[in-house]
This record gives sequence, structure tokens and C-alpha cells, in this order.
Amino acid sequence: MLKNTIFMLLSVLIVSYSVEAQMVSPYQVGTWSGFRTCAISYTFDDGCANQFTKAIPLFDEAGFKLTLFTVTGWTTNWANLQNAAAKGHEVANHTATHPNLSTLTVDKQKVELETSNSLINSKVSFQKSLTMATPYCAEGNDPLAAQYFLAVRGCQGFIEPKTPGSFMNVSSVICGNLGSVFKVKEFKSKADQAATSKGWLVYLIHGIDNDGGYSPLASDTLKSSLKYLKENDGKFWVNTFGNVARYIKERNCVSVTETLATETDISLALTDTLHNNEWYNYPLTIRRSLPSGWISASVTQNGKLVNSSVLEVNSVKYLQFDAVPDGGSIVISKAAATGQNELKGSSEQTKFKVWTDRKTIFFTVPSTCLPNPTVSLFSSNGMLVDSFNDCQIDGEIGKVSMVRLPKSGAFVVRLNDKRSSWSSQIILL
Repeated sequence: MLKNTIFMLLSVLIVSYSVEAQMVSPYQVGTWSGFRTCAISYTFDDGCANQFTKAIPLFDEAGFKLTLFTVTGWTTNWANLQNAAAKGHEVANHTATHPNLSTLTVDKQKVELETSNSLINSKVSFQKSLTMATPYCAEGNDPLAAQYFLAVRGCQGFIEPKTPGSFMNVSSVICGNLGSVFKVKEFKSKADQAATSKGWLVYLIHGIDNDGGYSPLASDTLKSSLKYLKENDGKFWVNTFGNVARYIKERNCVSVTETLATETDISLALTDTLHNNEWYNYPLTIRRSLPSGWISASVTQNGKLVNSSVLEVNSVKYLQFDAVPDGGSIVISKAAATGQNELKGSSEQTKFKVWTDRKTIFFTVPSTCLPNPTVSLFSSNGMLVDSFNDCQIDGEIGKVSMVRLPKSGAFVVRLNDKRSSWSSQIILL
């Protein structure tokens, strides 16, 4: 039975996802991050003053990210844009002079796009300008835009399906007193429509309150719309225009391959067919049912812990995690719940304890631990710092010597015997 189970785990599973692909067990890829119901992006045009003083603080408070489409030839506060980018908001292209692109030659359009991108990328760090909003909602030359941008926003007024018909003209809904969404109830209704269709809702906003921007929106209304989405975080995924576009494109061409499986570890390769990993580097949400006999698990990519959780869906326990396609090897490791002995039927609840004299890590050895375990040391952000294969065990106490002393701080020590693992935090001074 065990041999058959291992053989099945070792079988390579290659799952390719197209727009209409059906996910093949045991792996599933979320249509939207966190397996939420729909995606919503708030985009702001023209750099109106209250976008910085009122909108961004509201998004920061809610923990959401927005997109600022910037006209670089107008008076531009680069310090404000840099601060926004440092907080994870997207600063993107709205051309250099805000022309109607449909009236320009391809050469003149190229100057608009290149000039704006060059300025943004030279003035704003932490990110690159990889999306654009067309002025006046006038579509330009799509093949030209595709050379510079992974997605371009228009304003046709409808909610996009889970995959837009054209990434070079993604629909948005105009907000404010001249748009179709102005009141709190209209924001809620539109968000609920997006959830019903399981699609992508993009808002287009200019002025906030009385800052002189086009079609102003009351900041209190904006705050209430964010509050509604936050209260329903399990349904609505709110992120930048660029990140949602990345997620869709990666999701539509991703594949999962099991490369190695043992009783305690499963190694995966997560790849896509997109050729520019500098553009496409957003983590996808993956889940699979927990292997039989596993209570919990941890997930690393390139030796770094990634966001993961165990949850129950329709009475099935799943391991859910975020990982970047082409971002390196993924390892799923069996872990004992709360660091305790996980064997069913056992009354022993021995906690894994760790202490140090700075150069040596000491730990208690659980009675169920198999011979010749390994010890790994992780930083507080999940990076593998060191690993030790030469554990010295004397009865119930084990120890490893640190040759390379890390800087002081909080670390996680993990003991693994290839069947179970135990983890505990330690402070090095």
C-alpha cells in the first residue's frame, strides 16, 4: 500500500491551464488571488492633488493598493509618486502630454509612450511602468502599446470577464459626479455585480472632493466603498491594475509538475509560457488536498517560506499557498501541528524546545523522532540561513554547532526526520 502511494506521488503531474482549462486534481489554481470571487482595481488619472492627500491614506488604512496613471508632461510631484510606489502602489503611464492617441501617427504615439515611461522609470524606484491608460479613452496602436505594456486601460464601462477580450483595451467604469458610479450604494452594487460574474472590475477616478479634478468623487464615498470591500475580503481581491493583469496572464498558462515526492516532502516546479519574467512575477494562489496522514504543512520556494495555510473546503482539508511561476523550486513539507507529535492515537504531546549559548543550538528530541534528523535555521522572513546534518544527540537532548554565526535577531529552528518535522522560534543575541 505504501509503495503504491509513493509511486502515485512520484508520478509527474503536468497541468497546463488555458483560458478554458479545467484544473486537474490534486492541484488547483485560483481564478483570483486567495481563491476570491472577483478582482477589483482602483485607478486614478492625472495626478490630482487629493489622490495623494486623501485617497492614498484611505487605501493604506484598508491595506489595499491602487494605480496612479501619470501624465509626465504636466506638473508632476515626483516625491509623492515615489512615496506611493514605496508603499506598493503602482505608478504607470498616462502619456507625456495627454493627447488623443487615435489622432496621432504611430511615430508620434511612440514618442508619447517612450517619453513618459522613461521619466517614470528614472524618477520612481521600487517598480517599472508596465501599464498605461489611454487619454480620453481613445485607443491607440495596439501592436505598439504591446511592446511597452502588459495591459492598457480604456473606459468602455463594463466589468471584464475573468480574462479580458483584449489586454490592450481593458474596460473601466468612470466614477464621480459625471460617471455611472457616484454613490456608496452604486459602488456596492457594482462590486456585487463583479462577484456575480466572477470578473474584473476596474474603476476610473480623477478628482477627489474639491481638488479641481474631472468628475470629482467624495472622499467619504471612496472610504465607504473600501470599507465594504474590506468587510468582505474573502470575496473581493483588491489590487493594482498591473498586478491583476499579471495574475490573469500567468494563471492562464501555468503548469504544475511534481518532481519528487517522499513521505514528508513534495517538490514542485511551477512554470508558465510567458517569456518575460521581469514583467510576470506575481504569485499565484495554488491549493491541493493535504496528503493522507498529514495534519499540516509548510511551503518554501527557493528555500524561502511563502504564505500558506491549511483550510477546509466542502469537508476536504487543503493546503493553500502563494508561489511565483518560474520563481524556483517549491517544496511542501509535512509539519506537526503546533510543533507537537502528530502521530494519531498517541497520547504524547511533547513540545519541541530550543535554546542556545550563541555558538550552539540545543533542542529537545521528541521521542518519536527517527535517527539522524537534520536541523535547519530560517530567518524571521523565511529565508534559509543554514542547515546541519551532523546533529549530536544524547538521550533527550540534541545539539548542532554553528560555524557561521548569523546576525542577532529572531530565527526559526526546524527539526526534520524525513517523516515528521518540528519548529520553534529562537532569539540570537
